[in-house]
Amino acid sequence: MRNFILVMAVAGCGGSNNTSIDAAIDMAPPALDCATYCAKVQMNCAGANAQYPNLDQCTHTCASFSVGTSTVTDTTGNTLGCRINYAVAASMMAATHCSQAGPAGDLITASTPGFCSGGDLCTSFCNLDLLACGSMDAPLPGNPKDSFGTALYQYKNFDGCMRLCPAWDKTHAYGTTSMGDSLACRLSAAVTASISVDSAKVYCAYTADFPTGQCAGTASP
Repeated sequence: MRNFILVMAVAGCGGSNNTSIDAAIDMAPPALDCATYCAKVQMNCAGANAQYPNLDQCTHTCASFSVGTSTVTDTTGNTLGCRINYAVAASMMAATHCSQAGPAGDLITASTPGFCSGGDLCTSFCNLDLLACGSMDAPLPGNPKDSFGTALYQYKNFDGCMRLCPAWDKTHAYGTTSMGDSLACRLSAAVTASISVDSAKVYCAYTADFPTGQCAGTASP
């Protein structure tokens, strides 16, 4: 009976009260999860500002982020919360905020400003690459091999990746079509490698210290 009364009470609150409820719902902070993140970043960061070719790549890349504490107050730090914050802000200023919402967490430059990368772009890359490709110390389950019979991992461990990353080109901005020997291209390849083991068998080699495929040669654009 009590549940019925509550339902009737809510149903009877028409007019301005319903408007207030709707406004409160609209003002609720976004959920702190990958589904929310990918919905926001895919909707608000498209075309030249795109961070992921498709939803699948976003979803798998998201698994490499630390969660953080809030989608509103996390404005710095290499977290999912920070990226959601800027993915929402990108609805108004995509050119400014999409790079902060993306896999790097910041615009790739020689002097990283330190929004959602935590000030070190290499952390974003190495976390994702080890998730997608494994490491010598912790290979992917079953230690899969590529078509040449080579293990998919490119680095001994996270520290090994972080030691090499600072020497890579950071003058080219990240994009879904990044090419050539740069951090941007390695990150783009790691995003695609994260989708599945089959993708990793092709793209992990592109993320190496001496990359092959699309990340070999002169960096562009």
